[in-house]
Formats: sequence, C-alpha cells, structure tokens
Amino acid sequence: MRLLVTGNEMDNAFAVVETGGTKDRPIGFHCHKEAHDVFLCVKGVRNVWANDEARSMGPGDFASAPPEEFFRFIGEPYSGPLFPTNDNRNPFEVLIPKLMAATEKFDMIPVREKKSFDPQPWNGTENKLPGKCKNGGYFLKEGEGEKTVIGGTVVRAMCRREETNDRFSIYDILGSSIHASKAFSKEVRFADTHHAIYTVDGALKLTIGGEEVIALAGETTFVPAGTKFKVGFETVYARAYVLANGGGFGELLNGLGSVYESVAVPNEVERSWDEGKLKELEAEIGDLSF
Repeated sequence: MRLLVTGNEMDNAFAVVETGGTKDRPIGFHCHKEAHDVFLCVKGVRNVWANDEARSMGPGDFASAPPEEFFRFIGEPYSGPLFPTNDNRNPFEVLIPKLMAATEKFDMIPVREKKSFDPQPWNGTENKLPGKCKNGGYFLKEGEGEKTVIGGTVVRAMCRREETNDRFSIYDILGSSIHASKAFSKEVRFADTHHAIYTVDGALKLTIGGEEVIALAGETTFVPAGTKFKVGFETVYARAYVLANGGGFGELLNGLGSVYESVAVPNEVERSWDEGKLKELEAEIGDLSF
C-alpha cells in the first residue's frame, strides 16, 4: 500500500492510495459511516465486494462503495519495493487485532454477520453510470460510461458529483501530442477544488503555478486548490485519471466536449471548444477562473 495523496494535502477532502499484492483470502466485510470508497484497477485483477454484488476487476474497471455499504478490502507498514511474497503468518492472528484497532481509530465498522460469496460475472449493468449516489454502489466496466471528446482529448466520466453527493469526481482522459494545437490549452484555476492526476500510460505535460512538469506513467501529480494549471499530452498516446474533491478539471472538459462513442483517441480532430459554452461552465462550476 502506497499513499499517493493523503487527507493532510487535501484538507481531509479525500485520499488516494495505491495497493498491490498476490491472490489470497480477503478480510471480512466492513463499512463506513462517512467515508465513500472507490476502487480502480490499474494492473492485474482485483476482487471487490459491495453489498450483495462482487466482481473480478481488470485494468480500467471501477467500483464505488458509498457510506454504509458493506465492502471488503487492512494493512501494515512495509518498506519493500513490491509486496511481501513469503508472508506465512496466520491471518486471523494478524488481522483481528488490526480490525479492532481500526474500529476505534477510524471510521470503520466490521460487519461480521455478512457471509462470504464468490465474485459474479459481469452482466451488462456495469455499462453506464447510475446518475445518483445509491445504496449498493456500482461497478463500471473499462471503456464504458459517458464519453465526450474535445480537441482530440477523450473524456470518460467514472464517477461524477451526481454519484458522490457532490463530494468528488474521477475522470479518465486520453489524448495525443499530435493534437496539441487543437487541444484545450487554457490555464485554469479552481479556488476550492484540489486535484490529483495519476498518469496511467505515456506522459503528460503539465504546467502548475507557472512551472512545467512532465508526469510519466505511474506518477501522481497533486494540484492544490487555488493553483493555476494546464494539462497537455507529451507523448503520441497518453492516459490519466483526474481526481478532484468536486467537479474540477474533468467536469470542465466533459462539459465542453461533444458526445463520443469510441474508446480510442480520434485520428482527426474536427473542431475545438465553444467559447460561449466555456463561459457558461465558468458560471456553473462556481470556483473556476482563467
């Protein structure tokens, strides 16, 4: 488990945590009173349980577990570069004390009466966003959901403010340096919204507070609220996840774009953004300025 962004940087708005490991039995079910957990698989396969649904998630698959929803997913300090491969300890002797301690220290409630079950097949309900924050959460399959395109940048909403009761959002963006001249290139500032940008593939060219940064695959870039920044693509193909404690940059791009069906970056770019729509979104989002 690696802490990419913590509540200390985000004013307790949210945190971003990267985890990895080998196949094993999961810990028991638990839930939160306040915290809204989401799970995004970047590599390998991860099993996630949420209430009465469970899926084996591959790269790009997404799961949302709102407060008071039962889910599985605990850890301890580790300094190695990957994860322990020879941990033969009794999980009950190790985990039970940690679960009890977590209950006292964190917003975590064990749900011991919840019986275990195997992950279920993907059944087609995971192809669109629910449009609201609902009990039971939801799963979203890679490449599915609402997609738009703006200046050659493909934007896919994974969870919007509608799905999180206005608490946060996550958008998947894909683009290419080939379309740099037509891509959205304005510097933006969100007075109250923090951003964490995780580069999945390729490299991004970011300008943050006037300083240019190249963010490579696997790197996380934190942009504090009130900071001017710009997002571009350094490589012929690049992909990133944009997380924000609000609508933020992802919502802006999504609102400026036109409906798009493909999952690939377009070969040709027909048009850029509408300045009139940009002014509408500036007023609608509230804390946005240029």
